[in-house]
Amino acid sequence: MTKRLLVNFLKDRLLLIVFYLLNMSAIIVYFHLTEPANTEYFYPLVVGGFLLTIYLIIDWLRYYETNSAVSRMLIDDFAEMIAHTEEQKAFQLLLQKVNREHKSKYYEMNEKNKERVYFLSHWMHHLKTPVSVIELILNKEEKDSDRLLEKIQRENKRLHSSLEQGLTMIRMENVENDLEVKSVDLLHVLRKIMNERKRECIYQSIFPTIEFDGESALIVTDSKWNEVLLEQVVSNAIKYSSFKSGNKKLLFKVEQGETYTTLSVKDEGVGMPPYDVERVFQPFFTGENGRKYPNSTGIGLYLCKRIADKLGHTITVQSRVSVGTTVTVQWMTGKGEEKDQRKIRERS
Repeated sequence: MTKRLLVNFLKDRLLLIVFYLLNMSAIIVYFHLTEPANTEYFYPLVVGGFLLTIYLIIDWLRYYETNSAVSRMLIDDFAEMIAHTEEQKAFQLLLQKVNREHKSKYYEMNEKNKERVYFLSHWMHHLKTPVSVIELILNKEEKDSDRLLEKIQRENKRLHSSLEQGLTMIRMENVENDLEVKSVDLLHVLRKIMNERKRECIYQSIFPTIEFDGESALIVTDSKWNEVLLEQVVSNAIKYSSFKSGNKKLLFKVEQGETYTTLSVKDEGVGMPPYDVERVFQPFFTGENGRKYPNSTGIGLYLCKRIADKLGHTITVQSRVSVGTTVTVQWMTGKGEEKDQRKIRERS
């Protein structure tokens, strides 16, 4: 390694050596031409060569210590790099900056990978539950086929919901590449979701109502991901309302202002204690309801929060035990395609 470094050192200093010797030769020739009687060449050449050698030795010692450390680092051997020259100091600062950026990206990727593994392990656990229940139902061989099919259908819905949540998590890794922000009619989205869950609401004695005076409520969002967000909110409202007997209301209250539009989804379900509300957006957190009701997964509101953050919306939760839960989502008010794009640019 020393030999290679010495060759590289001489290559780097070759131009300096050549210009130094040419300069010294030019000075000797000048004094010889001005003083023809002066025939001394050897002494100034020896002195100049000696000074050049001393300089190169000192420069080599500074060069060798730093570059030998770099060479060892390149072969994954531990070495401490000590910078002497300004050039080496600048290189050291650049190396430290690159190293910091690399570590930051590594830790970020590592955290994402941990979150992915954590989600998949819990997700697989939730998938096992409905599959096991279906197997138990089939093993009982109930005589009432309608009741049997009803139970299997209910567990199949749980399985389908868990699969949809898992696929949503996977798609959210690159959600920035799949966004199309434009004006969307919130009322149209709410009616579509409730029509799809009409039978479920009737079966659970839930009566949805939309409270809004206007014909449309335009919001600025991505239609696909916003629909996923609202589906999760509505799914939670229906699920936790179903645990209470009797008729229940599900109120969708829309308030549209000049700048923001707010939707409050208020159910009359089992509700949550205050100390659980603070943690509802954490992945797989189910709190007391998770211990009372096995259908709780702790994924729905976590997905809602992730989607809302990606789209630049806000989402909050208020709840009281045995009274119900209110989920509030806020968007920018839509004004038409061109105005929406201008508002987005001003906000960013």
